[in-house]
Amino acid sequence: MPNLNVFQAKTPKDVAAVRSLFVEYLQFVEAYLGQDLSFQGTDKEFADFPQTYDALFLARLDGAPVAACGVKPFRPAICELKRLYCRPSARGKGIGLSLSQAAISKGRELGYRHMYLDTDYGLTHANAIYEALGFQDIEKYYDNPMESRFMSLAL
Repeated sequence: MPNLNVFQAKTPKDVAAVRSLFVEYLQFVEAYLGQDLSFQGTDKEFADFPQTYDALFLARLDGAPVAACGVKPFRPAICELKRLYCRPSARGKGIGLSLSQAAISKGRELGYRHMYLDTDYGLTHANAIYEALGFQDIEKYYDNPMESRFMSLAL
């Protein structure tokens, strides 16, 4: 049975692992969508990493970093679930759900009232996780040129 550990990344080594997974995520999404995500401010995000986040979460499977996500402030009382990504070799083990639950708990702990996210309709596994957690569709909440799905969860 694999050993899964989901936790808030705080050490320089763990933060570096999250950063590496986020870069891998961006490469995956940009290849999947065929579109550059720089409109999201990724240059600033990675230049100041991890200062733009309230919390980072890392999943290790048998000691190896395999998945990550972040909680990012958006507006007063609203945070975002950002960059949820799981390496293909670790998918299907409930890791995305565990990371999302950790991020939601942290959002509540930090006093946020809502958590927003955006995703692509074609990412069916991610959409299934968000729906299972109770996220609901909302109107576009930021300037995004893609046909994205925007969702919100009351915390």
